[in-house]
Amino acid sequence: MEIVKHIKSSATVLVVVFSCLLACKKEDAAIADYSRPVVQAYLVPGSPLQVKVYYQKYLDDTISYGFPLKDLQLKVSDGTTTVSLTEKAAGVYEYADAGFVKDKGTYALSFTYLDKTISAQTTMPEKPVAFTVSASSQKVPAFSFGTEPETFVPVTFKWNNNDGGYYIMMMKNTDTYPTRINSRDTRPYADSEAILGQVSTYQTQQMMFNFSGNYKVLLFRINKEYSDALNSGGGTSLNLTNPFTNVQNGLGIFTAMQADTVDLLVYQ
Repeated sequence: MEIVKHIKSSATVLVVVFSCLLACKKEDAAIADYSRPVVQAYLVPGSPLQVKVYYQKYLDDTISYGFPLKDLQLKVSDGTTTVSLTEKAAGVYEYADAGFVKDKGTYALSFTYLDKTISAQTTMPEKPVAFTVSASSQKVPAFSFGTEPETFVPVTFKWNNNDGGYYIMMMKNTDTYPTRINSRDTRPYADSEAILGQVSTYQTQQMMFNFSGNYKVLLFRINKEYSDALNSGGGTSLNLTNPFTNVQNGLGIFTAMQADTVDLLVYQ
């Protein structure tokens, strides 16, 4: 299974739901604190290391990120080797060697901004263990007016979680042209995501599937810092005032994740 390829693209999708949370701080709608840079990095084994750094954006901005912070000197250490990142685009720093981030180890980021050391650390979590699915296909009953709807029978996913790890699941349709289950539903296709927490099983729900076809189901094991960042986005003023961060002298998230995947055919 080509896990790394799917992890890399799917991790990008996962961060969108709370990118504003990590970039905003509700002190005043017209004021942003530029003294603390916002960092975003999601380490995946076998993928190039990328760190985005930008200014905290205004709360009422419609842009996804604040303005990029350029010309910084970022370094990342795995405890043995320290590498320097190259600015590939404005505020986007990379280390292209995909072999640097491995499936084990602790990684530390550091750079200087306004005479302060900005730093963060994360440990690569283990890959999900014994990820299985109860069936290789999921039937979504057809709905028609005047008839009794057929019962939806869920598919169950299971994995070992003896040490209380944190998990996210994503369902990604891999068909070039996914087929709509309900022709009246005009919503565009979007990957289905679920923040699972510290569980070891998950069942599908009928509302998850607007399109039939071939799916890759990715189970991400994430760190507590990433879970805290996701769960601090409850939408209240309190949460926006105190966004979670594991970046010293900054905002944002520097974290790592691993995934395993299974196939699922969704049909009607």
